Amino acid sequence: MASATATYGQKEASDQNFDYMFKILIIGNSSVGKTSFLFRYADDSFTPAFVSTVGIDFKVKTIYRNDKRIKLQIWDTAGQERYRTITTAYYRGAMGFILMYDITNEESFNAV
Repeated sequence: MASATATYGQKEASDQNFDYMFKILIIGNSSVGKTSFLFRYADDSFTPAFVSTVGIDFKVKTIYRNDKRIKLQIWDTAGQERYRTITTAYYRGAMGFILMYDITNEESFNAV
């Protein structure tokens, strides 16, 4: 099957060579879908079961854009207030944030 992965697609990366590396954090209240988003994007998988993140977790995704290998470290932060001091320590060095909220929950929007 032909694919246009050289410029716009994704490939599995078995080695540690990359042109760029970005640390990205997903932040938002508990139960807004941060972990589901991470698994769907990084692994192309989905599970309907809810499992609350304890502390912080991350996945690595390697993508290719314009013949450059880009390594994304995508960090999934716990949404519960009791983990705020732990998760905010991981903000250092982040190159970007994904602010996530539940469109059916105004409080989750106001929190971000």
